[in-house]
This record gives sequence, C-alpha cells and structure tokens, in this order.
Amino acid sequence: MSDHFDVTAVTFHFDPVCPWTWRTAQWLVAAVRRRGIPLAYRAFDLSDGVPLDELPAERRPAVAGSRCLLRLAEAAHADGRDTLTGAAYAAYGAAVHDGGAAPSPELAERSLAEAGGATYADVLHDPALDRPVARARAQAQEFSGSNAGSPVTVLTTATGERGFFGPVLAPAPTGPDADRLWDVLAGAASVPQFFELRARRTAKP
Repeated sequence: MSDHFDVTAVTFHFDPVCPWTWRTAQWLVAAVRRRGIPLAYRAFDLSDGVPLDELPAERRPAVAGSRCLLRLAEAAHADGRDTLTGAAYAAYGAAVHDGGAAPSPELAERSLAEAGGATYADVLHDPALDRPVARARAQAQEFSGSNAGSPVTVLTTATGERGFFGPVLAPAPTGPDADRLWDVLAGAASVPQFFELRARRTAKP
C-alpha cells in the first residue's frame, strides 16, 4: 500500500457537467475515505466563464446547473464545508450521470437540499462567486497545464503539492484495482520528474 507516500490531503477540481469527472469522483471519494484523508472540492469551470447567452441553446441548462454547484464549491470551501459540496455533487452526479436526469439549476437546488445545505441556497445563484470559480480553475491549471480540463486532482504530500489532470476512468474501479490505482497516483506524486502518462480511451463514461 502507499501509506509511505504520506498523502495528507487531496483537492479535487471538478465540473459537474463532465461524465468522466463523475467516474473519477466515485473512485476518489472511496479511496480517500478508506485512508482517512481529507478531500477538498474546488471548481473547474469547463466553460471558462463564457456568458450563458453566448453558448449554444442546448448547452445552457447543463452549464447553468454546473455553475450553481461550482459556486457552492467555492463558498463551502471558504467556510471549511467541503463535505457539503461532496454530498450535493453526489446527489447531482447520480441523478445526471447514472440516472439520466436533465442537468439544470433546479436539479442543483434539489441536490443541495438533499445534502442538507439549505442555508447555502443563495450562493447557487450569486454571480459574485464566479470570480473565485475562475481563480480555482487557474489554480488547477498551475498543476495540470492550460490545455487540460476536468478533473484535476491535487495531492498534498510531505514534499509539497503535486497535481495531475485525471485520472480518467471508465468505469470507476473498485476493490484491488482501486487500491492499485491509488498507489500509482500517490507514487507518481512523490516523483518530481514525472509529468504525464496517457492511453487511448476505449470505454465510455
């Protein structure tokens, strides 16, 4: 196991609209829970803040729904309540990516309510939070590079922080496969000379 790599915290930069990101989240949440490692959620807006009315009409509900949860991620993180984002994202991702529900701001509202976050309802529609959302994306790309998207996973180790785009998964591995993948990621974070490893995608999220 990878305990000797001394991962003390993980930050997950995500966009709820992305089905690949959802599969990574399913694996990562279980991996850090088994190891007692705290998990922070930060925004990665794949639309990069483009005004909704400049997007194709068919994309607007999904992007609007994602932005609601990205605002939540930044507000809750500032308050030390990353677990609230995790619970809301779990409800939203299960509905959209597993259940076939249409992504939307209304679904984001219901997901937050299901997570017990009624006191955060106003932040979902607060455009002032778009600035910290943009900053979070920029912070993620300091690790992943500007040509990478969601998710970006940042591991804090004894020697500092290392972040990578991905891992890209389909489906989310479980059991021994999940543990081996954690060992690989934690080990890669401990090697400063390592930057990238990539394979052709042969499965769908």
